[in-house]
Formats: sequence, C-alpha cells, structure tokens
Amino acid sequence: MPARGGYIAAIDIGTTKVSTFIGMVKKNNSIEIKGYGTSECKGMKKGLVVDINEATKSILNSVSLAEKSTGLFLESAYIGLTGKHISFLNNWTDLNINTPGKIIRKADVDRLISMANKVNLSSEHYVLHTLIKQFSVDDEKDIADPVGLSTDKLAVELLIVYGSVTPIKNVINSVKAANIDIEDIILEALASGEAVLTPEEKDSGVIMLDIGGGTTDVAVYRNKKMIFTYCLPVGGDLITNDISIGLNIPFVKAEEIKKKFANLDHNFYETLNKINMGELQLERNKAALNIRLYSIVNDRVKELLTLVKEKIEAYGYLNSIPCGLVITGGTSNLKGINALAENMFNMPARTGTTLEVEGPAEAVSNPAYSTAMGLIKYANQIKNFMDLGQFDDRKHRNKSFAGRFRDFILKVLKGSNFD
Repeated sequence: MPARGGYIAAIDIGTTKVSTFIGMVKKNNSIEIKGYGTSECKGMKKGLVVDINEATKSILNSVSLAEKSTGLFLESAYIGLTGKHISFLNNWTDLNINTPGKIIRKADVDRLISMANKVNLSSEHYVLHTLIKQFSVDDEKDIADPVGLSTDKLAVELLIVYGSVTPIKNVINSVKAANIDIEDIILEALASGEAVLTPEEKDSGVIMLDIGGGTTDVAVYRNKKMIFTYCLPVGGDLITNDISIGLNIPFVKAEEIKKKFANLDHNFYETLNKINMGELQLERNKAALNIRLYSIVNDRVKELLTLVKEKIEAYGYLNSIPCGLVITGGTSNLKGINALAENMFNMPARTGTTLEVEGPAEAVSNPAYSTAMGLIKYANQIKNFMDLGQFDDRKHRNKSFAGRFRDFILKVLKGSNFD
C-alpha cells in the first residue's frame, strides 16, 4: 500500500518490537490511524540487524496483524532508521549575488543549496536527509527566507544526516524479504519529533529524547529546524538487564517488573509499603526488594540521561533550550522519569505523546508508538510537498528510496562522483 489512495503505512523496526501502523489522510489533511500491529522483535540489536531471517519474521508478524486490523493488504511502507552508525555534519556554503539591485531570487537559493549539498563523504556512507538549518545574509544569521532580500553574499548552513551503507542495506533486505516495498527510509528522530513536538517548542528550542529498548534518539530543535541529532546505543533494555542481574531473575520477568513496579519518584520510599510484588512470587523481603529495585533503576536512568546531557553540552546547545525536554518512547512510561530529568537538566520535562492524530486511544496515547505515527505524519508532509526544511525531499520523490539507494550503489561500483 503506497501513499496514494489516502493511506500511508509505516513500519518502526525497534530492538524490542516491530510496530506497523496504517493511517488514512482525511480531507482536511489530518491523519486517522485505521489499524496497527505490534509484535516482539528478534534479530535486531541497538537499531542494527543482526539476524535477517528473524528480523524478517518479526516484520511479517507485525504487518500481518496490521492487515488483519484494517482488512487492507500492505504492499509498501515508510521505514524508520536509527542506530549508532547515524551521524551528521554541518556544512556552510556561500554565494555572491550579482543580480540587478543585489536582489536574491529563488534560483539563487536553489543554486546555493545545490552547491552546499555536494559533501565529500566516503562510499561507505549514504545521505539520508539534507536539512536546512539557517540562511545568512551579509553575515546576519537565522534568516528564515532570504528570497527578495538585497545582499552581496548569501550563505546557507545545512545539516547533512547520513548513515553507513551496510546497516542500511541490511534493513532494506529485511523489509524486502517480507515482500514490502520501501517508499522511503526516514530518520527515527525526525519522525518522533514530528509526532510529539509542538510548533512552539520547535521554534523556541526543545530537546527530544526517544528512549526505546536498545537506543535513545536525541534531537535538538530551534527556529523550527532540527539542528542536532544523535543516537545513543543505550535504551530501556539496559535497565531490564540490570534488574535481571541485581534481583537474580530471568530477563523476561525483569521486564515485567520494570513495567509494573519501577519508579523513579524521589518520594518513592514513602510508598514502599503500598507496593506489592508478591504476585510475581519473589520470596524475599518486600521493602528490601523495592529499595533494591529503586536503586537499580535510578542508577541506570541517571547514567543514560548523563550521557545524553554530556553529548548535548559538548555541542553547546544546553543553555538555549527554553522549552526543555520532551521524553517519548517506551521507556518514557517509567514513573518519575520526568521529575528526574528536570532535576538533572535543570529544565522542564514532559512526556511526548502523539499530537493531532486520531485513532485508538491505546495507540495514540502511548509514547511507545510515537515513532511509527511520526513516520506517517512525516511521510504525509513529504507526499504533499510541505515545508520540512529539506532540500532532497522535493527533488527525488519521483523515485522510491530503494531506487535511489540502488543508484547510489551503482555509483560506488562505477567509481562515480557523488552529487
């Protein structure tokens, strides 16, 4: 099922689950989720395919459930991508304006962006997104739209998001083996941001954390643009693993305990006597057990948030974020995580659930599905050529991602220059 016909399908292939969502674009361009399917994911680790056969089975299971929930047959979908191989670079390029009156034309802007898009990356990397961060007119930065302004020199700063070819090929092969054509591959941080962030947050400045099972996707927005992204190869599975080791219980039971009882609230000790983990048949002192659980979870989440904070701080973005943190992904369901993040980052924090999407409450209101629904929202904007601050979206949408990627590989094999 391609985007035509008013339907858009998206598959979020995570470390712990695969989520397939089918959305319908309504007449007012709003989106309604018509059905979805989610299944346990095997064959993935920290956003990377480690077993294609298992990953394909997981995709097939999720797609089958989504098809049954809608009565529709899935032919194609938009796919999310993350992993520690994702990186970015900032590229400043300038152009002298020689038109009468030094007036900037749209043709000048297009030529400048085309020049800036020619980055010198090795054949081991593939550009996923080219995002416009800002324009500069005579060294005056943060210009939103330079067309019509008068200047001697126009400059643009692009955020080039790229990934390693081999991990991308493995994702493509897993999806193709499930008989699904790829409409496009979209950075998961972009998708999640589209799902949970308000226009005001993107404009003023906000940090989004999408904490999944095996990875934490980080995105910083300012002036309506994503200006920084990073994938930390650590997620909720680290917490589960430490619970498993610390309480000497199987991983599956540790995950159940985490979801039901883990709490990061600083007032947690006052409510220990109200929490009963006896139903899990753990034969040990209840209070001591809960204190141990609190200590394990608190330590691991603090460690994760510290790594994120240090990375953002290293790039100098931490002191210009008035809208604070928006935390989404399955791990954002941990009780007390917002309060802990507020204390550590010294800024407000809220849970990010999908905005302006209709559908089943158990899906729309659950931050664990933010990426999948964000993929649909983002894909709808691509389809309608809405302003995403991207250069390559309008230029190449007449060819599928798989086709563009195949052309890239052919260029590598022929030793061609990249443009």
